[in-house]
Amino acid sequence: MTGRPGALAALPDSYGPLFDRAAAVFEADERVRAMWLHGALARGKADAASDMDISVAIADDGFDGFAASWRDWLAAITPTLTAQSIAAGSFYALTPSCERFDVIAEPVSKLSATPLTRRLVIFDHDGLDKLIPPPADPPPDPAVIAYLIEETLRQAANFPTVLVRDDWLLGVVAVQQVQTFLYQLFAESNKPAPPTGPKQWSSKLTSSQRQVLSQLPAAAPSADSVLTAREATFAVFFREAPPIAARNGIPWPSRLEQAVRDYLREQGVPLPGRAG
Repeated sequence: MTGRPGALAALPDSYGPLFDRAAAVFEADERVRAMWLHGALARGKADAASDMDISVAIADDGFDGFAASWRDWLAAITPTLTAQSIAAGSFYALTPSCERFDVIAEPVSKLSATPLTRRLVIFDHDGLDKLIPPPADPPPDPAVIAYLIEETLRQAANFPTVLVRDDWLLGVVAVQQVQTFLYQLFAESNKPAPPTGPKQWSSKLTSSQRQVLSQLPAAAPSADSVLTAREATFAVFFREAPPIAARNGIPWPSRLEQAVRDYLREQGVPLPGRAG
């Protein structure tokens, strides 16, 4: 029987038997030509909160049948509380004891173009691991950075709606959205970095960025709280976003900023000034 990899020791003990059952089911299926772990386990960054992410390579002529029967072979591995398909033969699932178990299935012919480039081999009947491209983490995407900056400014112009409708719950959401954009701006600017899942939240930040975001006030649904949090959040945005744009060769949208500033000043909810 395929042995457990050492990396699995980072997960709670209950993942060991789950891994054993998955490896046994996959290795007994002639359509499954190779099996890997990916995600944090393959990056050597797993901890007790990590998922068990499995990749399998399926013979091309058996892929459609394998994908169509995914609920059957999943049931042979483990019962689940929920299992959601994300692509043919691929899913994320939660077991009755709340292990997080995800599988990505790929036809052998597609391995040379897979985005899952960091893998830990469990078994490989045909030497397929050599088809996996080497990791090549992308740099910051200027289009993403430009979008985050422009969308922050565009959405800032919506804030008078909170006043018109006296809806301070909406004000809370407005502040949270700017804080989310600021987080995404930091994370994008820190690339290149290995792709990680959504639960790897603070690991995508530098220590100083994490401190900046940690110190932002959370808004409660009252005028004083929302306005205070909004002021602090936009002060950070206007301090941090222009240097990020400059480092990545992105022209600052000065015309957009000025128009939004003028409008919000007229509405009685001005934006804070630029640092420096």
